[in-house]
Amino acid sequence: MRAVLDAIRKRSTVRALTALAVTLLLSGALLLVDAFDAPPASAHENSLASSEPPASATVSHPPSRVMLNFRWPVRPESAEVTVIGPDGTTQWQHGTAEVTDRSIGVVLRPLEPAGRYEVRYQGMSGWGRPFHGAVAFTLAEPVSAEPAAGGSSGTGLPLVWIVGVVLLTAAATTVGVRLGRTLP
Repeated sequence: MRAVLDAIRKRSTVRALTALAVTLLLSGALLLVDAFDAPPASAHENSLASSEPPASATVSHPPSRVMLNFRWPVRPESAEVTVIGPDGTTQWQHGTAEVTDRSIGVVLRPLEPAGRYEVRYQGMSGWGRPFHGAVAFTLAEPVSAEPAAGGSSGTGLPLVWIVGVVLLTAAATTVGVRLGRTLP
């Protein structure tokens, strides 16, 4: 009888360790996928995650730069940003676009006329897929130029990955604790 009980205890320990190992491997695999920035199968284009100034915002002070934050990395050599003023022809960007992983920034000349400014962008994602688009903001009134707060770089792990890793770890811990209770 003692031999049977010992065999059952060993199986419980093996199950708990197996569950823990599987959870760690899955968590590691999820983090590796994000680390390599592999696009999901449904990703056809790099999408804009946020911008500073925010899209469709009305600002009372002219921003000194525009920052565009994307879902996926951007190839630095491919990024182009053009800021068109209220007259539809005057360009307000100063210099070339600067890329930092998933963000494109461009310095602006001092904005003077009030009105709608359109920020047009294009580039290539890290895996070579072209993207383009436009966002706009409105300058409420001409005020002396003051620097705008910089936007976030958006380089953190996506929330879905973090939640998945936490849930898998919690499940493995629960299974390990329950299996461990059967041990003396």
